[in-house]
Amino acid sequence: MKEVDSTTAGAVRILDAREPRTSDDARDADAQGPARATVMLLRLLRAAQPLSRAELARRVGVNRSTVTETFKPLVAAGLVREEPLQPAVHGAGRSLGRPAAALSFNDEYGFLLGVNIGVRRSTVGLATLNGEVLAEEEFATPAEPREALALMRSAAGSLCRGAGGRKLRVIGVSVPGPTDGARERITYAPHLGWSDVDVAGALRFDAEGRDAPAASSVPVVVENDATAAALYELRLRLGRAGSERLDDFVLVRSGTGLGVGLVIGGEVYRGDGVGEGHAGEFGHMTIVAGGKPCVCGNRGCWERYASAASASSLYVGDRVQLGGQAPPRFVEIVARAEAGELRAQRTLERLGEYLGIGIANVITGLGVTRVIVSGRLVYGWKFIRGPLHSAVAQSMAGRLSGWSVEPGEASGAGLGGALEVAAEGFITSGLV
Repeated sequence: MKEVDSTTAGAVRILDAREPRTSDDARDADAQGPARATVMLLRLLRAAQPLSRAELARRVGVNRSTVTETFKPLVAAGLVREEPLQPAVHGAGRSLGRPAAALSFNDEYGFLLGVNIGVRRSTVGLATLNGEVLAEEEFATPAEPREALALMRSAAGSLCRGAGGRKLRVIGVSVPGPTDGARERITYAPHLGWSDVDVAGALRFDAEGRDAPAASSVPVVVENDATAAALYELRLRLGRAGSERLDDFVLVRSGTGLGVGLVIGGEVYRGDGVGEGHAGEFGHMTIVAGGKPCVCGNRGCWERYASAASASSLYVGDRVQLGGQAPPRFVEIVARAEAGELRAQRTLERLGEYLGIGIANVITGLGVTRVIVSGRLVYGWKFIRGPLHSAVAQSMAGRLSGWSVEPGEASGAGLGGALEVAAEGFITSGLV
């Protein structure tokens, strides 16, 4: 088993930029159809721009004609711009070379709105198509869904009015629970106590940022926060030079709860049929029979032992907190561990063992051998990593060759994830 350093992690269905593109590579990618090739090219451009047409063709593995056909109407529409990648070399009063042309998204074409609904705090933010955050507003999440959505709508409307005349293109929402198949409603958010909440219906705006009925609203995409975190990790890996192919991986997001995002064949997998939107709810699988009660109504759920929030109860154990003293939160436990406190270190090691038990179950059940862990647990990775790897290694999953578990981004399930949901919705919507 090898651990993959997060700085060298790969990109989805993208060839190493240093490797020559073969005719077989081009035929394989082009054979998937123009729609698939277009999405792959747009994802890569947004993540690693500016890029030349030759670089796009080489890394995606398509023919150059596919790149030209894809971007010609987008450049004409003003969505994508073409500029010199580097200045030409001049000498003796004449140009010695024509500068290579590079493509990038046009920041002025429009903006994206992201809404991250957190258990404790929520954030609403605007970003350019390139991913640059223009403005954001954060607030405590109200307990009642109607009040919470009204507050989010107010914040979104205020931010849109200050967008400087740019058009709103897509709204992306990340939520702490599964969604319906249409990705408009939260079906159940146990930590919030919300059931069947119409999130999309409360965030209907037109391209000018004004209140609008559903028929004239820009698209609103509601996504589970673990899936949003997986989209966020995908973009980071696409943007890294010299990236390897990465078609399948599992994203384990740990914070107040614990969720799993699945990427299969280079695409996020959400389930099928009546189960669409519910794939990846591994946080509520039982790992301790008759264990600690969970907010979902079960006992012994994985998230009760391996989430960042569970660290407090693991730290306190059976001890009585005197004087009404609150148990330390995860970041404080990490700080104590860093300072050499043995109890804090042992707490993180136990959490790592429980995390490894669940990850081993996920690897065995799905047959996907690469796992990325994101969320607050990343801050304590130096203490968590060893016990986690030991737990996986001694399981059936550990008998599989090539498995790996690596740290991802601590912030992927926040506003960044919500904005990636919006960006993915924009890229796959037809654009123009």
